Parts: sequence; structure tokens; C-alpha cells
Amino acid sequence: MSMKKRLLAVAAVSALTVATAVPALALENEFHGLFRLRGIIDNFNNGTGGKFTPSVSSPTSNYIEQRARLMYIAKANDDLKLVTHFEIDSRWGDNSYGSNGTTRNNGGAIGADQTNLETKNIYLDFNIPSTPLNVKLGIQGFDDGYKGVIFNNDGAGLVAKAKMSFGSLGGAYFRFDDATTGTGAAATATAPASFTNSYLGVPASSTTAGSVIQNSTPGYLTRDMVNLNAKINISKAVKVGADYYLLYSDVLRQSQDKTAINMFGVNAEAVAGPVTIDGFVLYQTGKLGTTAFPGNAQKLSSLAANVGAKAKLGPGTLRANALYLSGERSTSGSTRHDFQTIDERSADTPAHAFYPSEMQIMLRNKFNMTSDRAVVMDLNNSGQGLLGGFVGYDLAIDKFFVNSNVGFGAVARDTTGTHKGDYLGTEINTEVGYKLFDNLTTSVQAAYMVLGDYFKPASGSWPVNPYTTKLQVNYSF
Repeated sequence: MSMKKRLLAVAAVSALTVATAVPALALENEFHGLFRLRGIIDNFNNGTGGKFTPSVSSPTSNYIEQRARLMYIAKANDDLKLVTHFEIDSRWGDNSYGSNGTTRNNGGAIGADQTNLETKNIYLDFNIPSTPLNVKLGIQGFDDGYKGVIFNNDGAGLVAKAKMSFGSLGGAYFRFDDATTGTGAAATATAPASFTNSYLGVPASSTTAGSVIQNSTPGYLTRDMVNLNAKINISKAVKVGADYYLLYSDVLRQSQDKTAINMFGVNAEAVAGPVTIDGFVLYQTGKLGTTAFPGNAQKLSSLAANVGAKAKLGPGTLRANALYLSGERSTSGSTRHDFQTIDERSADTPAHAFYPSEMQIMLRNKFNMTSDRAVVMDLNNSGQGLLGGFVGYDLAIDKFFVNSNVGFGAVARDTTGTHKGDYLGTEINTEVGYKLFDNLTTSVQAAYMVLGDYFKPASGSWPVNPYTTKLQVNYSF
């Protein structure tokens, strides 16, 4: 081969190499995450989470839990990226080696080796060319627009939103459950007991534990959520939103009717100088599949509402929120009035929350990990609903910060009629912290709840008031 031909061949191979490398070179890699460690001493939690029921005997315990979240984003360009998000939780001394990947939130015992990597999110985030539409497709977190009381969790679905001159239009679809079992046409399985724990479509009064699911076809027995939403900017200071939600479940269609809940919501926010006021109203109607009422379905008519405000006051910020979720005295009638909530498939694991309360004992706390526990864990509150008021003040001075809160809670309806009153109690909590670096903070948290007449015994001693203290280290990047 002549020198000229060799040079041409080398040039062609070099050009091909560069061309194939361009997409890889153009890819932008982003890494984010956090590490959080908390040392806890309290008589409220047991390190495993779930609903807390006050008792006369509430021993003090101490434990340490930690969490790492790792996020990798593969960004092709400003219009296309893949988002992945993973989590590793453990409580010091909990387990090692032995779970064989069958349980999460472990690996803190001696030896430490454990299969413990949770997949939180894997989704594609992209913009449709020549349109204002953004699409997120895959397992992702979801903002319900109602401070988390509908759905504040991760799930597999599609979320689309288009920015418009007047605000935005959007929609979402999530498949929460696909109850497939076995491989043959006659495959059967027993319904999980968790289906009776305020699981959408199977209220707490249901007796369907042990019902048989016969299904081998994906997409035949499902639990789904559909959302249509609009946001209108009335002015720079006033925004109004409207939503329609459909919550559907037929996971137990062979023993009861389908659940089909229509939810209509309006939310608003207004800014007036240093004050921001927001709130929402949600109304549920439709039918609730159940075996608790002849005909296997109940009509539904329930309500949730909130009003909140925050304002600059002195050197800090004053916050306030009031929350109402309707309850039902009897869950066995033809019509239900208790606001229906969405839970995960496992027992005592809500897929919703009201974190603006900033409670640590009464309601779920945003920092909770393996110790995710509360007096009112599920906002449906066993059909009783909730009436709550929460006030807080946030103060930051240089690298120091103090966040303090007080909360008041009561059931909206006492389903049993046996309690001495509806008042659940009063919680007082505070967090005092210091920012060691821009992305590393340490803080001390403490909370105490004075139980109300709802927990007053017919005779004998009162339950012990719950308390919790925590030392927290939080690093984010």
C-alpha cells in the first residue's frame, strides 16, 4: 500500500473513531445524594416504624440509624436525561449476612455485609421537541399538589406537564399494583393480610384477609391512579390550581365490587408582601369495594381541607397550618364519609403524609428512616379522620438555626364511641442545629406529646406520654 493510501486509511479510521465517540463525550454525568445518621433515645419508637399506640408501659430505648441516597443523572442535553436514585438504610446492629436480599433496611450488624440497595427512582425525563410538553416516564416520585395527603411517594408511572402562557396543564398515570400470581390459568394465591389495613379498596372494616385471588394475566387485577391538573396564574401574586384524580382498584374483584373513587380538588396560593397564604379543598365521591356491606360496595362522600400561611416575623419565619380530613362513626353503612387514603401494599406503610405539620410524634416526620412511626400514621386514622392545627417558627442566625413547633390534634369522628373525648393531644418539638460546612449540618431534635382525653382509660393509669430525642448529622451533595 502506498504512503498516500495509508494516510487516507488512517484518516478515515480516526474520523470514524471521533464520530462514534461524540455521543459519549457529549454526555454530562451528574452525581447527587445525601448521608444522614441519627442517634435516638425515646420511649416512642422501636426502630422499625409503624403506628404508635400509647400504653402504660413505654420503655426507653436507644439506637442509631443511617441512610445513604445516591443519585446518578445521565444528561444527553437540556431536553433529555435519565435519572436514577438509590437508597441504603440500616439500623446499627440490626442484621448482617442472613437476609439473602429478602428484606430491606438492614446490614448494620457486626460483619456489616448485606444485600441492601433499594431502587427509588429510574425514569426518563425529556421534552417533546417543538412543544411545551415535558414527560417523565418510569419509577419516580410524585407531587400531588395537595401537600402530600393524596400521594407522596414513589411509583411506576408517566407524568406529563406543559407550560402555558397562563400557567400549566398536566396529567399523570401510575400503576400501584398488578396482582399477578403463578404461571398457569388456575394459579391461585391468598390475599395479603395488609389488604385489610386501610388499603385502598379494602377498608379497615373489611374481612377479606384469606380471600383467593385467581389470576395469571398481567393487568387483570390492578390498582391505579389517574390525574388531570391545571394551574392558572391569576397574577404574579395569585395562583389557582384544579385537579381530578381517579383512584381505581379491583385487586379483590372475585370477593367484592371494584373501588372507583373520583376526587375533585382546588388549591390556591396568594402572596401579599411578606405573607404567603395557601390551601386546598378535596372532595371524594364514587364507590368503595368492600365485604363489610351487603352488595359488596359502599357509596363514598368525604372531604379534606387545608389552609396554611407563612410570614417573615422578626429575624425568622412564622408558619401555620390547619388540616381537616373527614371521618365516619360507622364504616359498615351504605355510605362512607371517611377520607380515603393511599397506602403501600405492606401493612402500616402509608403512601401519603402531611409533612408541613413538622411533627415528630403526632404525624410522620420528613427525616424518619427505619424509625418511621407516628400516633396518626395513616391520615385516614382507622376511619376517624383528623382535625389538626400546627404552628412553627424558623430562626437562622449565621450558621446556627432553630426550628420549633407546636401541634394540636383530634379525631374528626370517634368510630367506637368508647373514648372519653376526641382530643388526641398536644405536641411540642424543637430542632437546634449548626452548619459545619455549606453541605454538612448537625442538629439536636426533641419532641414531647401530652396525650389528650382520647387516650384516657376507663379506669386505671393513663398511658405514658411519648417523647423522643435525636442527634442528627446530615450531609448532602
